[in-house]
Amino acid sequence: MSDNYEIIPAGEPISKSGIQTLLDGIRPVWKGRNLITRVERLLPIDPSSACQRLFNAAIHDLKEKILVVGIDVANDTAIKYRLPPIKREEDILEYNVSKTIDLTYRMGILKRPEWRRIHRCYEIRRDLEHEDDEYEAVLEDCFYIFKTSIDVVLSKDPIELLKVTDARELVESDTHISVSEEFLTDYTSAPKGRKKEITELLISFASDNSRPDIVRENSIELLRHVQSLTEKIVTIEIAAILESRLDRLGIDIKTAKISHACGALGYFKKVRLKDFFGKLKNDLKASGNDWSEQKKVCIKIEDIGGLIFCPIEHYEDIIRELAIMYIGERSYGRWSESRPVFFSNGAVPIIARIMENEGIKANEVLEKLRTKKPISIKATDKYLLRRFEKLLDYSNEIVE
Repeated sequence: MSDNYEIIPAGEPISKSGIQTLLDGIRPVWKGRNLITRVERLLPIDPSSACQRLFNAAIHDLKEKILVVGIDVANDTAIKYRLPPIKREEDILEYNVSKTIDLTYRMGILKRPEWRRIHRCYEIRRDLEHEDDEYEAVLEDCFYIFKTSIDVVLSKDPIELLKVTDARELVESDTHISVSEEFLTDYTSAPKGRKKEITELLISFASDNSRPDIVRENSIELLRHVQSLTEKIVTIEIAAILESRLDRLGIDIKTAKISHACGALGYFKKVRLKDFFGKLKNDLKASGNDWSEQKKVCIKIEDIGGLIFCPIEHYEDIIRELAIMYIGERSYGRWSESRPVFFSNGAVPIIARIMENEGIKANEVLEKLRTKKPISIKATDKYLLRRFEKLLDYSNEIVE
């Protein structure tokens, strides 16, 4: 026998290859269709036919999974990626093999490495269909088709597709939501089109002032939970939708908060972000010594993820205003012994969290501001200096 283990009817190489053990991984629903029996019967005497039957079963299984996801999602995906349109169930059943593989990848049923492996199986199967003196099936071909078809397709259950109504029912609650692992798992396995639909629904609820506060809050909370589970391309498309709704006034705080929750804020045009953070800088300055206003504007900043998307043009100015708020003012008179510094109890902890999240980036700016007015003037007072040093500790991540 040659080194490349050419398959011959004697069956000896097959029996030693371990292919039979791969068949155990096929889902019961396919085992119940006598697939195992037919393939096992063919394998020793006609391995090429056995490979083709198993691969054909995998393609049929992919078509069934497309139907489980839904004709609507399949058709939207097909149109988007210039594949033949799908209007009815028969269209899926009549789809050719190559386009079926491409469609399942675009719908999210197959991952990219799996898509490449299945396409390779398709190429091998075509070679097996035209076996002649120039090409003969070898053990590697048979093993590759068996392992890929089973590992990637026939061993995996169809996607339990998360419905848009599932998200709607979750957020339309009269209490704050608790997002289950089952929901997040189902969302993770949902195709990109369904994730986009769910995200758009949550954004519409969060933006609708006519809805109860609890529903809008739940929608934002669910957006935060699924943000990291949503593909970047979906998030970019959502950002484009959100940005298209803005008027000449630019980004408002509600849009910024929702956009941060779904991960879209960073994909807005830089000029819009520059204008938006410029407004926040002005709000910080305008709050003056009004502790209530200081807290309100600090909450706005924290709600949009802090300063992670703040343009460099405004970063130092905003850090300076936050530092001034945190340091506070020296107190005098009868309160000075018990509380030597006056500052906003509401704004201070928020500023601390913002600085801590910014880390070394904010720390470097604060050190730079130490020698500039008004920080340099405040630092001449030992109590105010202590507060400035404490703020440095937060941004240097050494607070215990």
